[in-house]
Amino acid sequence: MTSRFGNIHSFYQTLELTTHLPEVIACGESVELAAGDRFQPAEGFIYFVLEGKMTLAVDDEQNLLGIVIENMPLGLLEYYCPSVKLVYQCLEKCRFTQVAVSDFERIFFHSSPQYMKELAQILVYMSVFTLDASNERGNLSGFQTIKSMLSRYLYRSEIDTGKRESLSAFIIKRTNLSRSYVYQVLAALKAGGYITVKKGQLISIDRKIPEKF
Repeated sequence: MTSRFGNIHSFYQTLELTTHLPEVIACGESVELAAGDRFQPAEGFIYFVLEGKMTLAVDDEQNLLGIVIENMPLGLLEYYCPSVKLVYQCLEKCRFTQVAVSDFERIFFHSSPQYMKELAQILVYMSVFTLDASNERGNLSGFQTIKSMLSRYLYRSEIDTGKRESLSAFIIKRTNLSRSYVYQVLAALKAGGYITVKKGQLISIDRKIPEKF
């Protein structure tokens, strides 16, 4: 069972969106952060993640949106919309290249139509992922949200083989659902043979999960 996010992300990963990177790296400076470090883009600079994975939250770390997608230019949203407050945190050691906004605009706006096309595609998918997350967490019932999160958790496990948070923590961080409700639903699904959970982590979805709880 693959989530809608998984389908979209799998297709996104097939796109060639990195031909701009050599030119970006050539005029950039390297920045490294350790696992667990918070990241705040410096004013006037844009960052590209070369290694590692990061989470993205809105306003504070409790409002977790998800994982920073590949090729996302960090600091770009903050530069063009200073009122937005995004919170980044490294899940593992991360390495970035930092470029001045003037170099970013020169590379993407004035040097190559291909680079501009790549940037446009990246921004489109950033919007698509945000809309998908908003719909998933705002328009679905609590049970449907948990059901969707199960598939998202499994997909996350496939693309990130590092240390994983528990299934309940994964759901609670990304939704407004109460801890007691999440525990209640997961316990019922496990008891009903719908899912296999070991040491707090979802191993598999074993049966078609009903639409209502």
